[in-house]
Order: sequence, then C-alpha cells, then structure tokens
Amino acid sequence: IHYQRDSGFKSLIKNMKAVADSDYPVPAALSPVLRNYQKTGYRWLKTMETAGFGGILADDMGLGKTLQVISLLLSEQESAKAGEREWHRSLIVCPASLVYNWQKEISRFAPQIKTTLVTGLATERQRIVRHTKEGEVLITSYDLLKRDVELYRDMVFAIQVIDEAQYIK
Repeated sequence: IHYQRDSGFKSLIKNMKAVADSDYPVPAALSPVLRNYQKTGYRWLKTMETAGFGGILADDMGLGKTLQVISLLLSEQESAKAGEREWHRSLIVCPASLVYNWQKEISRFAPQIKTTLVTGLATERQRIVRHTKEGEVLITSYDLLKRDVELYRDMVFAIQVIDEAQYIK
C-alpha cells in the first residue's frame, strides 16, 4: 500500500499533537474563568470539532468538563455571529437529573447562549422542538430523546454533547 500525506493531513496531525499551542482563542468572556488545563481541554475539543471528529472528554469528576463544553458552545455561537460558519442548533443529552443543572451552568457562565429545555408531555416536547431556532442549545434527557427521536431526525446540530456517556447504552 502506498499513500501520500498532503499538507492538510500533516497539519491535522500536528494540531492534534500540539493542542496546548493551538491558535484557537478561548472565548474572551470565559478566558479569566478557565484554568490552564481547562483551556487546553477547550482547545482539544475545538481541534476535534474543526477537524469534523467527535471526542470523549474524560477528565476526572470535578475538573470542569461542563465549563469546557460551555466554552465550545460559546465559541460556536461567536463564529456563527461573525459569519464564519452557519447557524445551527446544538444538542445536550444527559440524565434527567442533570437537565436543569446544564441550563443553570450555561446561564451562569454564558448567559448570551439561548437554552431550551425539551421536557414535559409528548405534545409539549413536540411543540418545543418544532419552535426552536438555529443557534439555540436544546437540552434533553436520554429517556426523552429515545421517545422523541423522530423529532430530531432531520435536524442538523453544530455540537452534540452526550453527558454521562455510560447512559447511552
């Protein structure tokens, strides 16, 4: 097998190896809040997102994974507002016990991000999803996502977050 590594591939590999030195600026509103290792985590998430890959942020409990993801969501919103990319919704799926916590943390650290909880009875969830707009962050639980999968089938999401991923099974 013979293959040629072009400059794009080499750049991708270099960026993945040197995440801490990447050129992705931390959103200004969160730069004073994030610790250095969280900034590195954000840059890793941004590198993966820019390359079109997914990733698992598996820091230990209490190290601020939620804040790193909020930084990524804020960066996505800022890029869309600047016209650097299209507006799309984002989706956070988590255990039911964390749905309100995600909304609280986003409103605390990035109040400019519009969050929408997809909760309630089936007819109410259907109405909520149908009336969401590009740029919003939808937050729902695993159980409700499983019930409502058809509502999301044709939607495009900029960022999809699977919190407490062990629940995905």
